Amino acid sequence: MNRRNFLMSAVALAAGATALAADASATPEKPAAKPAEKPAPGKTALVAYYSWSGNTRALARHVADALGADLLEIRPKTPYPNDYGRCVAQAKAEIAKGLRPEIEPLPDLSRYTLVVVGSPNWWGTLAPPVSAFVADPALAGKRMALFQTHGGGGMQRLERDFRAQAKGTVVGRALAVAGTRAAGAKEEAARWAATLR
Repeated sequence: MNRRNFLMSAVALAAGATALAADASATPEKPAAKPAEKPAPGKTALVAYYSWSGNTRALARHVADALGADLLEIRPKTPYPNDYGRCVAQAKAEIAKGLRPEIEPLPDLSRYTLVVVGSPNWWGTLAPPVSAFVADPALAGKRMALFQTHGGGGMQRLERDFRAQAKGTVVGRALAVAGTRAAGAKEEAARWAATLR
């Protein structure tokens, strides 16, 4: 491979990595976290998230702790490939076509008055499993908020797309945290969560 072709390949790979690196790890964290346990009496907040690599999961745990909320992992019925390149390609194709994968059944959401949603930044927008969750009619009338992890791209279209797709009333501004900082963003998550009360 000559130098020019090598550089062009490197640039193309970097562009794809930036687009999906919101939940940036080379491989997803395994085993995945278990879905929310039976809701505790009195809890009226839910933090629902999708995470491919574990970064969004780490931030979701911080937000849930700060709110005293139940935690729910959004799971597509068919998991995304563990291979980063294949996952990038699949996500790009789904987003381009507006596809929303079928997700695992959800618990009863009727008791929650606040639903906080976490997504990685995939190709500048919500990950398709998050769009599938946000489309659920059971969220109508709920207060909703968004946080996201990214690989350097920041908010891009996530907040706008979330507001357009949300069935409930979106409150506050969305929180964006670089995926590499998500595990250590406990204080940042707590400050943001306090604005949602």
